[in-house]
Amino acid sequence: MQILHAAIYTIVAIVLLTGAGNWACRALFRFAGLKDDSAVAPKTIRPAGWIIGWLERLILAIGILTHSWEVLLAVIALKTVARFKELDDQQFAEYFLVGSLFSVLWAVLITSLWLFYDNHFGVDLRDWVSMMIDAG
Repeated sequence: MQILHAAIYTIVAIVLLTGAGNWACRALFRFAGLKDDSAVAPKTIRPAGWIIGWLERLILAIGILTHSWEVLLAVIALKTVARFKELDDQQFAEYFLVGSLFSVLWAVLITSLWLFYDNHFGVDLRDWVSMMIDAG
């Protein structure tokens, strides 16, 4: 029963990190009046933005869970290098910065809530995984 409980709250955390994170980021863009760059992207590459967002927040969560803070720097550096030439456009730079900072904040918030729940009401997955790694 404990494994089922852990699976449920872990799935909820992953859904909040990914799908809900994309929705919240788009809502922030609308609130801030920033142009949604995905709206002008060709339809063949349009899903790339939300896939990148999902992967970004999942990688950040893994970095937070494993106390690998350099992962945060690597994600930001990789995104910056990939978009370097476009950052000369102030509107895009603002869009990029708001989206990146929101993504980091969202990942930290959701992962912190996940860890809090796991430590206080869950099965303490982090310690369990550490034990399994040490035993193996």
